[in-house]
Amino acid sequence: MTPLYEYVIIGGGITGISMARLLQMAGVRSVRVLEAAPEAGGLCRTKRVGGHYLDIGGGHFLCTKYPEVYDFVFSHIPKSEFNFFPRVSTIALDGIELDYPLESNIWQMPLERQVEYLISVVQNGEARGLPAPRDFEGWIRWKLGDRIAETYMLPYNRKIWGVEPQEMDVDWLHKIPRLAVEDIVSACLEHTADAEKMPSHQGFYYPKHGGYQEVFDALLNPVADWVDYSAPAQTIEQGDGCLVVNGKYRARRVINTAPWHTLAASPLFPPHIRSLIASLRHNTVVVSLHEEDYQTPAHWTYVPSLDEPHHRNFYIHNFAPHSDPRGVYHETNSQRWQSGRGEVYSHPNEYAYPLPTIGWADTINQILDWAQSLNIHGLGRWGQWEYFNSDVCIYQAMQLACKLGHESYVDAIVDDKPEDLL
Repeated sequence: MTPLYEYVIIGGGITGISMARLLQMAGVRSVRVLEAAPEAGGLCRTKRVGGHYLDIGGGHFLCTKYPEVYDFVFSHIPKSEFNFFPRVSTIALDGIELDYPLESNIWQMPLERQVEYLISVVQNGEARGLPAPRDFEGWIRWKLGDRIAETYMLPYNRKIWGVEPQEMDVDWLHKIPRLAVEDIVSACLEHTADAEKMPSHQGFYYPKHGGYQEVFDALLNPVADWVDYSAPAQTIEQGDGCLVVNGKYRARRVINTAPWHTLAASPLFPPHIRSLIASLRHNTVVVSLHEEDYQTPAHWTYVPSLDEPHHRNFYIHNFAPHSDPRGVYHETNSQRWQSGRGEVYSHPNEYAYPLPTIGWADTINQILDWAQSLNIHGLGRWGQWEYFNSDVCIYQAMQLACKLGHESYVDAIVDDKPEDLL
């Protein structure tokens, strides 16, 4: 008979490997990780292409509001192995490269356009006391005005998500700016943006060598022997007092970090849960490497123009000085992807982002509640079906470890912390 594991973890990306490592640090030794691909890493993998270090899952940087995530990562790969960069991100809009976020940097436009944008902002629905809409397009117009909505936010989000903005919910909007009208006008008059009001992190760490996979590999190495490769989880069944994955991996608990669609055909899943899973939507994003000369100081640029297929450019040498100085990679929704446009290399990510379409939160909560009743726990970007960056995936793994009674991993982080952090 096959062994009975305490945990079988489905998926060997940043979430699954972080969870395995946290369990190991808490003294749990009976764990198996099932990775569908021939190698682990998921969206956190880096590929060497000539002199370029290409993060094939798209833009990944180490930045977090959770100090415990920094402690965890730096206990595996020292802080001294990273460069720190103040974030420089820009928006390409009508032939001008503006600093992000747009609403704090309207003053960088020609004067006549400043007037247009400011009038639109002060006439927005929020300033007029109207109730906040419940769809993304309506909310953006209500919050930022029609001008910013129509030239930047709506086309950009059409490009990245691949659905119409009115199909999207508003419960993920912590990822975008929420400046008051007074802040926007003040920034324009004073010709400065308040860094404290940035909607996201002001700076980030990036490895001095290789790419973002250096972070992942540091977490993987201690648990590498626990991983089975080319082992996609396809079925979960109930056995004699346990769960059985793929007919052979017996576990007291299963932690799923993979898209639920990959498991939905399992006999254990009742029709109503299968139907809920089928309603969850995701997009596919192609990461393509290009070679070109560039002078911009930006680390990445948002590209809302519908005339360009891609939605973001990343200037690799600006955050990885050891990489070829001509390397740029584009992110492009697969619906807009066109090969043969000068790419040196391209990589499709079938599961890139879970889509926050209207009603998604209620849908995934019903799935998670049902699964948890059977000792199956959804975790991470795909298990919880939410647009988590890698730091939040680690944080969510920490939260689950504590919920399951394995909070003693904290002591191991303190014990393993390198000297430069003490």
